[in-house]
Amino acid sequence: MPVSVDLRLGDCLEVMKSIPDGSVDAVVTDPPYFQPAAHYVPARGDKPRKKLIGDMSVLEAFFGLFIAEAMRIVSPDGFAYIFCDGQSYPIAFTGLYPHVKNVRPLVWDKAVSFNGYTWRHQHELIAFGERDLSPRIPTGDGDILRFRAVKVDARAHPAEKPIDLLVALVSKTKEGGTVLDPFMGSGTTGVACVQTGRNFIGIEIDPGYFAVAKKRIAEAQLQMRLPIDG
Repeated sequence: MPVSVDLRLGDCLEVMKSIPDGSVDAVVTDPPYFQPAAHYVPARGDKPRKKLIGDMSVLEAFFGLFIAEAMRIVSPDGFAYIFCDGQSYPIAFTGLYPHVKNVRPLVWDKAVSFNGYTWRHQHELIAFGERDLSPRIPTGDGDILRFRAVKVDARAHPAEKPIDLLVALVSKTKEGGTVLDPFMGSGTTGVACVQTGRNFIGIEIDPGYFAVAKKRIAEAQLQMRLPIDG
């Protein structure tokens, strides 16, 4: 059965206002979880300014706004999967906490470590939220997800996630339901939805990445409609 794909170009905080309450079954998204650290570097002759935990309030406010609006749209029996890292997980947790009965971290193990020193980067976190009426999913799967990252030279977006990881997440949502991604990027969540028979609403603010996502999702739809040889 063909799935519905609704792609919208614009600021997710504005676009989501037009989406009805409780109309999607899950939000699966990878927001920009930047750290506001550039201003710690002093101008020549100035004393370095001490870092304060309050500096993270910029990111906390941003997460709070988009999570509150997204969870308004997620049904009472839905789920949330929000990508983050060790520094932003507490903020993702805080943002989700008022809207769900449970928040847990999932660990995406990329199998290989990336550039760095001492303890090199090899994982990201996913804040997993269950709404009050979310059903238990007896999958038996562990909370460490092992999927190789997309090779840097093969990415259509700097933060592109592997399709098999997104398929693993999307396949745990309601069959035939609707998934929202407010930060669509190059459209991997949308491709996963097409492949698993979920409807998709994707929002992206960058016209270039929006065009990439539109093309990738259209190609996935065409592929799903092609007859199987033999």
